[in-house]
Amino acid sequence: MKIFTQGILARRKIVFIFLLAILLPSLIIGYLSFSTFAQRRESVRRLLESNLWISGESALKSFEGELLEHEKKALKPENFTRLTGLKDTEQTLSDYSKLSNEIAGQLFLLNDEYQIIIPKTGKEDISIFPGEKNVQNTEFAQALKQAESLEFSRKNYSRAAELYRKCNSLAPTNQHKALALEALGRCLLSSKKYGEAYKVYSELSAKYGQSLNKAGHPYGILAAFQQYEIERRRKREENSLKILLSLYGKIRNGVWLINLATYDFFIVEIESILDDKFSGARFPEIRESYLALQKQQSSYLEALLFTDFLKREAVPKIKEKLTLSRMGGEAQPGRLLAARREEFCLVSYSALPNFQSGKTFYGGYCWDLSSLKNEIFPEVLENLTKDTGLSLRIIDERGRNILTGKEELTSKDSLSLSYRQFPFPWKLLVSQPAFSDLELTARRENFLYGALLTFIVALMLLGAFLMVRDISRESETTRLKTEFVHNISHELKTPLTLIRLYGETLQRKEDLKKDEKKEAYEIITKESERLSHLINNVLDFSRIEMGRKEFYFKKGNLAQIVRDTLESYRYHLEKKSFSIKKEIASDLPEMNFDGEAIASVLVNLLSNAMKFSPKIKEVTVKLFKDNRNAVLQVADKGIGISPKDISRIFKRFYRAKNEIVSETRGSGLGLTLVKHIAEAHGGRIKVESEPGKGSSFSMILPLSGPKKG
Repeated sequence: MKIFTQGILARRKIVFIFLLAILLPSLIIGYLSFSTFAQRRESVRRLLESNLWISGESALKSFEGELLEHEKKALKPENFTRLTGLKDTEQTLSDYSKLSNEIAGQLFLLNDEYQIIIPKTGKEDISIFPGEKNVQNTEFAQALKQAESLEFSRKNYSRAAELYRKCNSLAPTNQHKALALEALGRCLLSSKKYGEAYKVYSELSAKYGQSLNKAGHPYGILAAFQQYEIERRRKREENSLKILLSLYGKIRNGVWLINLATYDFFIVEIESILDDKFSGARFPEIRESYLALQKQQSSYLEALLFTDFLKREAVPKIKEKLTLSRMGGEAQPGRLLAARREEFCLVSYSALPNFQSGKTFYGGYCWDLSSLKNEIFPEVLENLTKDTGLSLRIIDERGRNILTGKEELTSKDSLSLSYRQFPFPWKLLVSQPAFSDLELTARRENFLYGALLTFIVALMLLGAFLMVRDISRESETTRLKTEFVHNISHELKTPLTLIRLYGETLQRKEDLKKDEKKEAYEIITKESERLSHLINNVLDFSRIEMGRKEFYFKKGNLAQIVRDTLESYRYHLEKKSFSIKKEIASDLPEMNFDGEAIASVLVNLLSNAMKFSPKIKEVTVKLFKDNRNAVLQVADKGIGISPKDISRIFKRFYRAKNEIVSETRGSGLGLTLVKHIAEAHGGRIKVESEPGKGSSFSMILPLSGPKKG
């Protein structure tokens, strides 16, 4: 042991000297190299920093100049003239969408009272029948009052319909004619004169579709709803759905200039009806048209939302700024930030001189941030980078690049500039590529020398690790071999002692009784079998290690092998005062197995059960059929196995760190052989154990026998 310890200490000294002789010089050389590189890099850096500020300011001015040029093109008076010259609502919306795509943003036009002229949408405050007082005492008013009385109070729809026709001929304005036609259609519908009612609503929609009723809703929408109801009552459900789908598309396309609240009301109402009607599998073509229409973007809804944003966020600020600027002279163009859809929006505005003679108008432009980030900014930055040779990036307040979303590391080598003319919440990050090139070169040099030094250190550490590992393995192997020799010597000595003792007894005592002689012969035989078992374990393990272990499979009765093995081992169990319980199934079919190997498994498991059951000396052996497997199970009530040891007990020479285990002799090969035999038969070993309550080992073998090859 002393020589072994001295060998380990000598090896550790060699490892320490090896590391000290190479590691220390390598670290000194690396330090000197890195300090020289740093000094040279700092000298070049100072030369480049002097021009960074001037170059950065010039780049910012050029950048904003590009944005001003884009803004100027967007706010040209010709763009607004193009939109105000159209009377058709759908055509206006179509041209508005095209122009928005061209200029990458949305235009708006304000009059001198800061009312929104473009985009055209419905008004929030609607005055119906401004000349109502002028017709109060006319024949029209009297006929209308009488007709309404007949309709609502007396429910005389026929007479009321006649009076409404008279009202239509007496109506002083188109607004009153539309009112009379609406009432006439209502009476005809109540009278179930569906054909006449349908014609009346068609006339109402064609002549007065854009006029508003007393509720402020266009007659065109009202007429379409009533036509849908007429067709529904006539049981023409397909026609009714087509009418409703056509109305849905027209509202989304802005055929009628309604406000946002009215738009939402009608859209939700129509969608609820159509969703209910299309819940089944009927009218598949109409349903497909409806779903396709839903997927399309509503240009009129976009105009309504944009108008709502302008009224709430942009127009009040524009009005305030223009009022203040006019106090100092002529109103000046400006820009402002406004919150829109959970993010900010840049709004540019300017007066439009000579747009219409005698009137003042203000043109506005809401920048499309996605186009700004994805199209305008990258193009401008790319052109400036080519012209100036600078590295330009736009960062937010958290230092992230707004184009890539990645965090940009700002340092003393870069310059962060705020915008002068545009109120962006971002900054222009300017840096010299020379800094990057210098940094890249320095990193390459540092990386090269660092990698070389790291490689050398890693090789040294690897060598030291391999040496320490080999030393540890060598010492562990030596310990295991020594322990194995010690244990196997003891295991062999015990049966040899008994064989010698009873052999000498038979030789020297000639007057022994017949029963005494028989007992002596049995002991010699049993101990010889035990000795043979120990030697076979060692030989089998040696064959397994060399890959020469062979098994001889043949059909047989597994139950008989188990019974015979138990009978032959009974002496050892009784000698140790163990009781054995047997549950051996008799319905197992014949199967292929190696009888000697199976007997060896059972003997090893019984031997372990005896060794590690110091208190409750009871062993249960079961053989039973489980689905397509035969299961041989040996259970005891001994000391059990800890969970951490269960996965290790099948390793060669392994013995658990337990006081009882340490005091118990054994080769450490038994369970290794058991596992190998089970796997050679195409099976496996299952262990169930709880410390202090015992263990159960189950060898599970397929009834079909081991797989060939």
